[in-house]
Amino acid sequence: MMKKIVIQSALFLAILAPSVDAQRSRGGSRPIEFGIDGGIIFGLDDPTYTAVALPIQSFRVGFLMSDRVAIEPAIGLSSFRVSGATSTDYVFQVGLVYSPAGDRVGKGLYGRPFIGIAGQTNPGPNDDSNALMGLGVGLKIPFADRRLATRMELNYSHAFSDPSTNAIGLLFGLSFFTR
Repeated sequence: MMKKIVIQSALFLAILAPSVDAQRSRGGSRPIEFGIDGGIIFGLDDPTYTAVALPIQSFRVGFLMSDRVAIEPAIGLSSFRVSGATSTDYVFQVGLVYSPAGDRVGKGLYGRPFIGIAGQTNPGPNDDSNALMGLGVGLKIPFADRRLATRMELNYSHAFSDPSTNAIGLLFGLSFFTR
């Protein structure tokens, strides 16, 4: 299952890349945003939980389609080894970042609806993956000659599992812009 998800994600990015190049040739060169995020997630369903992943929870790449809109794939991986057994949690997301102020290098408020797949690989037959969707609202604050930005986000996500789960997340990140 994990291999299938990785292949599908790679195909999506390969299809997306020519579209990004076409946008650049029409409207000039646009920066690419590379970012890392740490975070805290609060599970809202029974049993409730709190997950802390600092300093890095996920890695993301933002492809600016215009001054206001970016497509942003992200990946997060965590591996745990307990009593000789290894478990890996993974999340693949694709978000659409909308910045109403239209600042190319990340200044101000933004909204980020996203979809993705979250799952876990375990020893034995307990592997599990579920579709998820959510919405984030955040703030980018540039510094260092506008090539770097701090990014803070509050988000809600819903996983379509059996039973379904809901979570609130707080992300704290750092973004680097290529121009």
